[in-house]
Amino acid sequence: MEQSAQVLSGFVDQVLAATGAAKVDIVGHSEGATMPYWYIKFDGGAAKVARMVGLAPVVHGTDVALGSGLIGELVTAYGGSPSETPAVAAGCDSCAEFAPNSSFIEDLDAGGVAVPGVVYTQIKTHYDELVVPYTNGMVVAPNSTNIVVRDRCSLDFADHVALAAAPVAARDVLNALDPAYAQPVPCVPVPPVVASA
Repeated sequence: MEQSAQVLSGFVDQVLAATGAAKVDIVGHSEGATMPYWYIKFDGGAAKVARMVGLAPVVHGTDVALGSGLIGELVTAYGGSPSETPAVAAGCDSCAEFAPNSSFIEDLDAGGVAVPGVVYTQIKTHYDELVVPYTNGMVVAPNSTNIVVRDRCSLDFADHVALAAAPVAARDVLNALDPAYAQPVPCVPVPPVVASA
């Protein structure tokens, strides 16, 4: 993820140069919601990011990543065979970084995830099968808001994947990006993408 943060850094610089904006807002899901926290904290992003909105971020690691569990969970959760796990593992260098005791997570958590000057919003789901416990996506800081979709809508059963397209989460993202024009959050049924056995 540290290498991906460098790629993000270059992209943000391109956006700022092309638009003339002073800062960007970042919205990401899962690893795409975890890696930007690193960029903001360690790679100069704090001076270039106004708002960071993370859907199902893994800022404190996930118990699923202990051992080789994360890769196996990913493979089987999305219809693959356990025999595919070694092939997926070969292409998932970042999977080990999601363990709560990884150096990536320990460095990110040291002294707190949030940095001054950036407004953070984390949107999570009780039913996240990959961020375990789901509270490992919380960032506790004065400049941070933590939202759990089920607390906003009892009909929302979004899991890790469904969260990226759930109407409750979508409205929460828009409200976080433009709080002056926040709109009511809809409550509509949202099923999980991955049915549990």
